[in-house]
Amino acid sequence: MTSLLLLKLILAPSFVAFLSFIQRRWGDGLGGRLIGLPITTGPFIFIIYLQEGSSFASDAAHGVLVGQVALIIFAWSYSTSAVKFQWRRALAQGSAACIISGAILTSFYIPLGLLLLILLITWSAATKFWPEYSNPPREKSAPRWELPARLVVTVLLILSLTGFASLLGPRVAGALSTYPVITSVLGAFNQRRFGPGATVATLQGMVQVLPLTIFIMTFLTISL
Repeated sequence: MTSLLLLKLILAPSFVAFLSFIQRRWGDGLGGRLIGLPITTGPFIFIIYLQEGSSFASDAAHGVLVGQVALIIFAWSYSTSAVKFQWRRALAQGSAACIISGAILTSFYIPLGLLLLILLITWSAATKFWPEYSNPPREKSAPRWELPARLVVTVLLILSLTGFASLLGPRVAGALSTYPVITSVLGAFNQRRFGPGATVATLQGMVQVLPLTIFIMTFLTISL
């Protein structure tokens, strides 16, 4: 098991548990803003830097920026579907949009300047046309089995995506690497339990804070 995979298997479930607590205590918007920060991608870049060197880490940070475009598309597509459909269909549509856009974006090299322009346009369009929603207070507490289920689903998703990526080659691996595991798990469980407003608020909070992550990854891409 590689250090990166081990880090994902430790960090991702821990982050899901932490965010579940934050969302119950302080609301979905704050939880979403924490998801948007480079709390997981930052350590990944650091491990890659230690294992492969600065040039590889710079390319990885550039790859994270590419993934941010697919992440924004996922968030908007999922949110738009969530206000109309049940969580299964909303998650499927968001996932399809993420993987298709990731496959297109990772099929060729995008210069940093053009990539930042694409990010600016995508982020601006998503925030401007964000779906309207209502997020009423939560009146029901989650059952005891739900948090363990979230953690198990997170680990299974990571193992499945990693396994398929190693079998299907680097191009598909690049597309699969853009898939937002933590966001999809939290979004699906929140929509199922508390309604679409909880998911849409989480995703909106995440998108709002992404410019900070984009700035950090741009700095790493240039400086490493």
